[in-house]
Amino acid sequence: MNQGLSLLDQALDLARQEMAALEDGAYDRAVELAERRGELTGMAWQLLESDGVDQYRKRLIELTRLQEHLSELAAQAQEVVRASLQRSRLERQRMRGYHQAVGQALQ
Repeated sequence: MNQGLSLLDQALDLARQEMAALEDGAYDRAVELAERRGELTGMAWQLLESDGVDQYRKRLIELTRLQEHLSELAAQAQEVVRASLQRSRLERQRMRGYHQAVGQALQ
């Protein structure tokens, strides 16, 4: 197997790890994996050989499929983070109101 195909196989593995990281809520890890995956894919393109085009195509189609799923997971993760931030804001407002009420009662 040529080096480019090996790089694409590594990129596929990273995409699967990235998917698991997103599902686990390890967003920083997912970003690191996505960046590394992009680097490997770019390096693989530079090593494309004419006799490996069909194999490249198969792996790139698989990467595209995984990317679509990763995009869906990222959108879901964004909603989770957004909801968490909203809950945090509401809790902060509630605590601020509580402290104001307690402070007024003590005066």
